[in-house]
Amino acid sequence: MSYVGAALWLLFPGCMYALFVVGKETTYITNLFKKTDLKIALRTRNTIQKWLMQKHMTPDKYTRSGAYKLTCPDCDKAYIGRTGRSFNERYNEHKHAFKTNSHSSNYGKHILEELHTFGPIDQTMQVLQYCEKGTHLNTIERFFIYTEFSKNNHLNDEHSISPNKIFDSLLKPHQP
Repeated sequence: MSYVGAALWLLFPGCMYALFVVGKETTYITNLFKKTDLKIALRTRNTIQKWLMQKHMTPDKYTRSGAYKLTCPDCDKAYIGRTGRSFNERYNEHKHAFKTNSHSSNYGKHILEELHTFGPIDQTMQVLQYCEKGTHLNTIERFFIYTEFSKNNHLNDEHSISPNKIFDSLLKPHQP
């Protein structure tokens, strides 16, 4: 079992100290300082923004699963998707839909209807985040669809997008 860690800030007059504590220790240390004149504040390092936005990618990026973005090489419109299989397999499904004139892929449908070119995987597919299939991956996909929707640059279905105040707060510039 893993616990969410928190930084415990001890506020003395004129100075501040930070201790990183985890789980039950947080409660124990907080209770120790309740009977003193010292003020404490808790701050977590585990934020929604860090959960949704991953920083590190691996060299074999198309062999894993997660959220991805397909960008049309001719007009830069974007399709956001997720897969529990490899990105390579999912890209080939979009390519097959394009070649067979199937409307099972919004990306393939766009390429066909607009007479655009279907580019190679390394030029059209961007791995947004690695993740196993499940609710976490679904949330990540919704976040990135919402990001493209807010820029009016998406190829995803309109009915899959709804207002989201949490996503709005993550996308607006941080104000001091």
